[in-house]
Amino acid sequence: MLARSLVACLLSFPATIALVGLFLLATSGAPALRLPSLLMIFPIWVGLASASYLIPHTGKAAALLTGVSLAGFAAIALLRYLGVSA
Repeated sequence: MLARSLVACLLSFPATIALVGLFLLATSGAPALRLPSLLMIFPIWVGLASASYLIPHTGKAAALLTGVSLAGFAAIALLRYLGVSA
């Protein structure tokens, strides 16, 4: 249970930051959405941490959250490299 809790708490936070970052990148033309989306970091983090308990194996949950984080940050880096965002 300790391993699952560590996976849920530690790996869901980078996934949350990647998802919120992608949302902010997609809505870069709407500065009114910046603060509300940053305020949604905590509820999304708690939701991802809670959802990781639904996955039956700790290793699969860790792999899924790591994959979401890596894919999100790779997409952000690719979009910045292509010049889509500032």
